[in-house]
Order: sequence, then C-alpha cells, then structure tokens
Amino acid sequence: MPQTHTLRPLLHFLGLVALMVAVSVGAIGQPSALEECSHAFYRGDYVRVAQLAEKHLRKYPNDAPMRVMLARAELAQRKFQPAVTELERVLVSDPHNVDALFYLSFAASELSRMEYQKLFALAPDSGRVHQLLAEAALAAQNPTEAETEFQNALKANPHSIEVATEMAELKRSQSKFDEAITYYTKAEGIGPLNYEIAYGLGACYTYKQEYSRATGWLRKAVNLAPDSVAGRFALGNVLFQSGQLEAAIPELQTSLKLEPRMKQAYFLLGRAYSKLGRQDEAKAAFKKLDELSHSEIPGQEKESTGTLNSKPDMSQ
Repeated sequence: MPQTHTLRPLLHFLGLVALMVAVSVGAIGQPSALEECSHAFYRGDYVRVAQLAEKHLRKYPNDAPMRVMLARAELAQRKFQPAVTELERVLVSDPHNVDALFYLSFAASELSRMEYQKLFALAPDSGRVHQLLAEAALAAQNPTEAETEFQNALKANPHSIEVATEMAELKRSQSKFDEAITYYTKAEGIGPLNYEIAYGLGACYTYKQEYSRATGWLRKAVNLAPDSVAGRFALGNVLFQSGQLEAAIPELQTSLKLEPRMKQAYFLLGRAYSKLGRQDEAKAAFKKLDELSHSEIPGQEKESTGTLNSKPDMSQ
C-alpha cells in the first residue's frame, strides 16, 4: 500500500493544476462557450449557435472568435447582411483577422451575386447587364465575347462614358490604337474629361509616335491626377522620346518619388542625363538601376507601377 507521505505532493500538485484550469476557464469564459457553439454548429443547429453566441457576446463583446462563429451561423442561414455587420465589427478592432476577412469575402460575394440576379431579372437587356456580362467575359479572358457585350451595352445606352472607356481600354490592350482613340474620343465627348480618358489617349498617341498629341493629353492626365505614378512616368517618357530632355527629367523624378523601385524611370532618367552631358547624375541613376536589378530575387521580381500597358519605346 502506497505511503501517504509519497502521495501527498503529487495530489497537491494535481489539485493546484485543476484549480488553475478552473480559475482560467471561469475567468475567461471563452473555451467552454466557444466549444459548445462549435458542437452546435457542426450538428447543424445554427439557431442554437446564434443564441449561445449572442448571450456570450453580451458579456464579452470583444471576443473575436465568438463573433466570427456568430457570423458563420448567420451565413449558414443565408443571413448575409447580419453576418457582414458582425465581421465588420471584428475587423474594427482586429483589421488583420484572417477568419473575419475570409468569411467577409464570402458574404460580399454572395450579396453581390444576389444583386446581380435582381438586376438581370428586372432589366435583362439593359446597358448595365451587358456591361456586367462584358466585364465577366474579360475576367474569363474572353475578349471577343467582351467586345460583343460592350457593343450591346453601347447600343442600349450610347451615352455611357464608362462603357465607351472600357471598350477603348480593351482596344488599347489589343494594340488597336486607332480604334481605342475612337472610343476614348467618344467617351470624352459624352461627359467631363477624366484621368482614364486623358491617360488612355496619351498612351495611344505615344505608341503611334504622335508625341505632340500624346504630350498634350498626358499633361491633362497629370493635371487631373498629380499623384498618379503612371501619368507622371508616361509624360516623362513621351517628353524623352520627343527630345524634350530637360522637361522629361522632373516628371521622371516625380514618378520615382511616388514609386522608388521603378527601374524604367531610372533607365530613362540616366539616358536623359547622359544625353545632356550630366555624366555624374547619369552614373547615379544607372547605379540605382543596377542596385535594384541585383536586389531582386529571381522569380519574385516586383512589378513596377506607373508604366504604360506595354513597354515604352526606349530606342532613342
């Protein structure tokens, strides 16, 4: 028979552990409540989950895992808007909560799909429906179908600046610059000039090597969006191509302030300095370009923003 004095320390230790677990569970209140909700959830008893979670959250309103569980129960009952509300509350205090972001994206997708269905039912041949179908075709990498639907959208609503601009950008992505210019010009005639139209026209005329027209449109683009990396770089590029080196330099410098890792801008800046005989500044620009090239990990090159959709002509 074991002696009492040898069992006493072990029993004392186990008693302390049990006491610590009981105190921690009682103080926090989360593990048992969340576990009970989880069991109810996987039984498919979503009403019970919501009841338990709401009761718990009245006492512990900042319990993120429990609020996510409540949102999941609401999603399972197709109560998408209440679920969105709960998930947004989690993200207010914890913007990087992965679970909340995941379920919020799902809820938003379902809400969007439901609204699309309402739109299709109410106005199946409207310009908006054809526009949505065109954008879906683009996402599916079907430009032929996208063009057909954009054309249908313009037939339904010839005064849609959005559709005319999207059609122009589709044509520009296909290097059909004359057709793109036609649609950009149509969009520009429908309503007030915006950055997308001005930039698009500037890009098209750049590729057509009509630098004077390109410069005019890109200056308008920069005036409309002074902090646009793409606009600043495109203007600097076209000024460089047209031989206006002194004017190109500040635009390229501004693009680099906005996007310090844009290698194309350093390349053009170095070329401009070199052509102007400012060799020290040219060396500094090319040195920075070389540093950026060597700092990149093969297969993980960071895509620089602020360039045209295709590489600019750097042959000059």
